[in-house]
Amino acid sequence: MSLLKTIYEQLRSAQIDERLINAFQKNSDIVYTGVIQYLDAQDFVMLTYNDYGIQDGEVYLKIGSVKSIETDSYDLASMKDRISFDEMNDLSSNPSFDMPIKMSDSLFDRIVKTLYEEQRVSLIITVEDGKLKYSEGLVKDVRADGLTFLNLNKFDFSKQRMMDFLFDDIHGIEFGGTELQLVQETLAMIKPENHIDDVSVRDTDKFRETIGKLRGTNKAIIIDTNDERKYFYVGQVIAGNANELVMMVVDMNGRFGGYVWIRYDDIKEILLDSDYLRLIHRFVKLNKDTKHFVLPVLNAERAFDDTDNILTHILYQSIKFRKIIRFELADKENFAAFPTNLNLTTGLLTVELLDVDEQTESTTKQIGIESIREMAFDYFKAFLLENQVD
Repeated sequence: MSLLKTIYEQLRSAQIDERLINAFQKNSDIVYTGVIQYLDAQDFVMLTYNDYGIQDGEVYLKIGSVKSIETDSYDLASMKDRISFDEMNDLSSNPSFDMPIKMSDSLFDRIVKTLYEEQRVSLIITVEDGKLKYSEGLVKDVRADGLTFLNLNKFDFSKQRMMDFLFDDIHGIEFGGTELQLVQETLAMIKPENHIDDVSVRDTDKFRETIGKLRGTNKAIIIDTNDERKYFYVGQVIAGNANELVMMVVDMNGRFGGYVWIRYDDIKEILLDSDYLRLIHRFVKLNKDTKHFVLPVLNAERAFDDTDNILTHILYQSIKFRKIIRFELADKENFAAFPTNLNLTTGLLTVELLDVDEQTESTTKQIGIESIREMAFDYFKAFLLENQVD
């Protein structure tokens, strides 16, 4: 029996049973989790869920681009718990993509036609140098064997470019997700004529002064850390003193993403203005206007006293209310844990670790508070873990 046929039969069974699945792609570590909405002999469409169990958009995949299908696992059981929790608390707020498909339709043709005729933003998945490549933008023309695609660049509006894809080279298409819908609503902004040069502060001696001026202004900034990580923090400075600061973080969808505490000596660069920052600012406004900025179970209005030792204040609050913190240490070790005791005399913090093998590993750990570079807290994943939903 061919692999293609085996995967099709797994998909067909999952569709009939309305079962949650994981679809693993070839040439990529990205996994799609969801339920089958449409299935054909060569391809299928899934309603997908994000890492938090919230339904978020859809994906079209060719069966030939799928490495394997998972229908039963610990990860899927955890995801089902998150989905049930989110639905019980009315946390899913994304409207579905309106694309009625008739049984006689080709899934691929219907999706491409809808994206082209309605000029809807999508993510085209192709392969480049043996790895999947994701291009975000608009289908601008459709030919007999391919399409022309306007690739948008959220980080540099001047770098729009037209790309030609053969249908045979397209492995999948994402559409209807939150971020794609927000880009849809801000297309008038993402144009070369609106490009600005980045404005940043890289002089470490000016970080404290810069943060002091930003505190309480509600101005979004980007903080890039000095350890060559692939991610950065976007948000507003809500507290700061001579040694440390706290940001209210927003995610890539312009929604509340918790808080982060950072030492100044952990910072590589503070970005004050850029194309991406202006776009995120617009996302935030759109989310606030529709009351989608913060999930109802989270607190986006925490306050911190600038004159306090903010680090110890956060730790004591976490101990008192049994709140999870994700720590980043000076040696680049990072982990999530419950702080349980703080000894200021020795400078040692005792934490209760998550995800350990209790038979071979200790469930507790002591760390020197001077070794803490960053702390992330009050984000949704931590809330789920605190409520034993994972």
